[in-house]
Amino acid sequence: MDAAVVARGASSKAISQVFLKLVSFLANGYLIRLVSNEVLGVVYIRLTLLYATIQILSREPLRKVCLAKHPPERWPQLVSLIWISFPFSAVLGCCLSLVWLLVLETPDLPHYSTGCVVFAVCAVIELLAEPPHVYLLNKHFVRSPIIVEAVANLLQTLITVVVAHYSSSLIPFIIGAVVYSSLHVVVYWIIYRIKKSSDDQIICELTDVSVSPDHASLTISFLKQTVLKQVLTMGEDYVMTFFSVVSFAQQGVFSTVSRLAAIVIRVGFRHVEDSYYLFFAQMLRRGLPPDQQGRDALKTCKETLGNLLRLNALFGLVVTVYGLSYARLALLVYGGESLADSDGPMLLQWHCPYIAVCGINGVSECFYFATMSQMEVESYNLKLLPFSACFLLLSVALSYVFGTVGFVLANIGNMAIRIFFSLRYTAQYFGGLETLYRTFPNVPQLLIVGVCGATALLSKLVLEATQSPLGYILHILIGGLSLVLVLLTLWECEDASFKSFLKSLNPIRMRTKTE
Repeated sequence: MDAAVVARGASSKAISQVFLKLVSFLANGYLIRLVSNEVLGVVYIRLTLLYATIQILSREPLRKVCLAKHPPERWPQLVSLIWISFPFSAVLGCCLSLVWLLVLETPDLPHYSTGCVVFAVCAVIELLAEPPHVYLLNKHFVRSPIIVEAVANLLQTLITVVVAHYSSSLIPFIIGAVVYSSLHVVVYWIIYRIKKSSDDQIICELTDVSVSPDHASLTISFLKQTVLKQVLTMGEDYVMTFFSVVSFAQQGVFSTVSRLAAIVIRVGFRHVEDSYYLFFAQMLRRGLPPDQQGRDALKTCKETLGNLLRLNALFGLVVTVYGLSYARLALLVYGGESLADSDGPMLLQWHCPYIAVCGINGVSECFYFATMSQMEVESYNLKLLPFSACFLLLSVALSYVFGTVGFVLANIGNMAIRIFFSLRYTAQYFGGLETLYRTFPNVPQLLIVGVCGATALLSKLVLEATQSPLGYILHILIGGLSLVLVLLTLWECEDASFKSFLKSLNPIRMRTKTE
């Protein structure tokens, strides 16, 4: 698989996500003024957790298996395998819906039961789009998922905002979820019909279902891993949902700030990780030692991984430094004084280093999961099991001591340990620490970021403290000018390999015949 294809897909996804998240950002800022924090807490924590749990456990293990490099003759078995996600999600959705309705504390909001049922059904319906999704990615149509997500997300956001003018309950979010899921499935199948060749088939009869034992075994291993990763990734949501350590209103503030941070994570990291997971999985054979891989493929993957780690490390460093100085101002503009004068600014400040470790962890794990053997997957699962339990206990303990900030602290620790495991694997795979060394910024870069960060912090203490329009404007100008200086210095201090990699991420400079 050509690295330029992946780079184009990753950068195109990032650009489209900037637009989509900008629309979502503005819409959510508007929704904050229309609905209560209790409603936001129930939707963005309780109902979204139900939806995400069904989707991720049903989808991710099968995707990891089906998106790896396989001989063409095994395609019918992969088709059978990916269709399993739908009945599995239906069973899982029924079980979890009963837990959400009968076991958990019921919020004092109308239409809560309807919301649980609809969000679960939407998660199941979206799994009907998995076969065309896997087909399109295996055929290297890397931009097609962008079209699906763009259309569905945009219409969901607009409809939710419009309906929220007439109802401040859960109804706008329920309708938005139905719109998104329906469009998600319909648009995927339309694109598949347009792109497919005459010999390709992703619809199989029940009598033709055939799953190879090695695929089934690997899927089970990935399912165990996905369960543990889901606990680690959304651990704070599970703690808030099952232990009720904070109120629904506090959950609303936490979810609002977390979604702001998630915009950076999803725009800056998520789709790059998805694209390069596909790249690593198809460049290298899973389970084979490095000395049995192609020399050119191994060299390309090593350079690409090192550049990705460095890019995310620099991005995370800048976000962390400037987040300390501009967190309150960002929330003031976004959600008004009520959000800026709550625990929101401190939450956002702590989310900035969390963003930094998320970037490094996502890239290191995408290589880890794309290349390790089934035995290594099982070994990793055994390591995650006790760590997941410790993480949940730590989340509960820190939330009692530090409130919602405790969840962010627990997540930072969680990501740091996952980074350790994945980078240790990378060092063993490539036989050295060269890839790891590329992650660290050099001394001139650290100096300029430190000086400009200190300048922005001083500006916050002097200018923002005045709480006047002029003070805010000057504070923004100082931050903008110093950020430009930082970016120019970071660029000038890089080597030719990294600059060439960054240029390859620019879709204007790239040409491919893939689509």
